[in-house]
Amino acid sequence: MERIKLSVWITTYNHEAFIAQALDSVLMQQTDFDFEIVIGEDCSTDQTRAIVLRYKQNYPEKIRLFLPEKNLGMAKMFEATYALCQGEYLAWLDGDDYWTDPQKLQTQVDFLDQNPDFVLSSHSVKRLDLIKKTFLDHINELGLQGEVSTDLLIGNQNPFYAPSIVHRNILGSKLPDWIFSLPFLDLGIYFLLNEKGKMHYVDEVWATYRIHKNGNWSSLDNFEKSNAFRLFFDAILKHIDHFPKCNIYYHRIVKLIEKFKKEMIEYDFSERSFYRSKLNGLPIPIKYRFKLFLHLMKNK
Repeated sequence: MERIKLSVWITTYNHEAFIAQALDSVLMQQTDFDFEIVIGEDCSTDQTRAIVLRYKQNYPEKIRLFLPEKNLGMAKMFEATYALCQGEYLAWLDGDDYWTDPQKLQTQVDFLDQNPDFVLSSHSVKRLDLIKKTFLDHINELGLQGEVSTDLLIGNQNPFYAPSIVHRNILGSKLPDWIFSLPFLDLGIYFLLNEKGKMHYVDEVWATYRIHKNGNWSSLDNFEKSNAFRLFFDAILKHIDHFPKCNIYYHRIVKLIEKFKKEMIEYDFSERSFYRSKLNGLPIPIKYRFKLFLHLMKNK
């Protein structure tokens, strides 16, 4: 049987206000190829599961569901659903984002078909911030256009927004176990793909990225973000043998880790509460915990 051209990869949790818009934006895509929609719904406490079940009933041949009986968490949900995607290409979409151009998939697949040395296609997005109540209709902070070099992966900013990604399904159904311990699974996958070929960016807006209080990244403060980047690049150094293209940036990564450590030491702990000290499950080095403890004792 001929391999399906593309899998739309969606994970969702407590997205009852957003998931229908996300799915409608996929179903509006105009393509000359077939695609499947793989949805992992992680035991939401709202009506998200009921909504995706309704879409499955309406589109039984197009949608495949992964419905665990208990909440798996982001990393395990990523691992399970990634392995289910059968397409030659993968298109990423979180359940709280949506696509805005019906030609998005066709345009990105055409580019990758015509340029076999490229493994990933991305583009600019709109950003809808429900916390600050702002809307920006064109986000491309790094001024990207054309080929994206390896060094742009090494910094304190992810160069890509997830709903913009289409990439070749060439990493195998089983990713390295350590990838799923990273604070940024998406960035880790970009590093793996970068070893297989080139990355491309189009400065056109074809999706909307939504920021809200339940978002994984938007819920972190600056201390937590610095800690997450520190953990991420510590892991990249530990597994640097997997990334020949990054070897020339070894010392730069070391300096970057030191920068994040310095930001953590200089962080104003008056901005955070005791109950956030667990950093959403990310480990905090003892010296930072001690500083937080002293701050709490001083401000009882």
